[in-house]
Amino acid sequence: MGSLKTFALAGALALGASAATAADLAYPPPPPEAPALRGTISSGIYLRGDIGVGSQSIGKYHQDDVAQFGGHFFGKSDNAAFFGGLGVGYRFNNWLRFDVTGEFRGSSSIGVNDIVFNPFNNGNQTNTYKGNLTSLVTLFNGYFDLGTWNCLTPYIGAGIGFTQNRISGLTDQGALLGNFSGATLGYANSGTKTDLAWALMAGVGYEVNKNLTLELGYRYLNLGDAQSGRLINAFTGQVQAPLKAKDIESHDIKIGMRWNFGDPDCCGPVERPIYAPQPTVRKY
Repeated sequence: MGSLKTFALAGALALGASAATAADLAYPPPPPEAPALRGTISSGIYLRGDIGVGSQSIGKYHQDDVAQFGGHFFGKSDNAAFFGGLGVGYRFNNWLRFDVTGEFRGSSSIGVNDIVFNPFNNGNQTNTYKGNLTSLVTLFNGYFDLGTWNCLTPYIGAGIGFTQNRISGLTDQGALLGNFSGATLGYANSGTKTDLAWALMAGVGYEVNKNLTLELGYRYLNLGDAQSGRLINAFTGQVQAPLKAKDIESHDIKIGMRWNFGDPDCCGPVERPIYAPQPTVRKY
């Protein structure tokens, strides 16, 4: 009988040890970590820079004295404008991002002619205006990315903001054609006008690596209006109304870059976490 009790006790101890060992080995694997979201503070912020050239044009010109005496403008000339800008933005997800940009548009030549009746000379007078137009543009932009194929992401976007347009170096060379024919000469001080600006955009981005994205895009930009200082006759000192340039617009081609902070790399290898089970700890 004693032997049977001894064997029973040994069997119970063996079963208990086996159960304890099995409990030690039965650790469930840890839950997988949630994937990092594109759009967190660490990954959504980006810096950008752009340069480009625009075919810039002025819809119409206006000058109060020309309008008062029934004159009209003709022969306007349009020129290219080079620009460069910087900005900061935030990418919320794979489809939507916003940024704020500041841009300087370099000196673009402007020119136009007019013809108007001069009552003091009892005849017509013609004038040729020449000057330079520069702009500072601030835009709040929104973009919709249309999906990524082989690291290429086409996008469309729109922007709204304001611009400071400045006409400088304006001269007015004219000729009297009435009773007292002869040359006239005028000039104007620089003038600055702040106006609404808006833009429509389309282009494509190429993700070089997880931080750097290059862009090639087209933009229609409406710059509002501009005006010179008051016109001054260089011979008589007579002061007249400023020359106004209305409905300034530009068709821009630009290249740019975005420096992303931690966005996933669509071109590089995908790093996946490797599960390593916890070491077995035996209890004695």
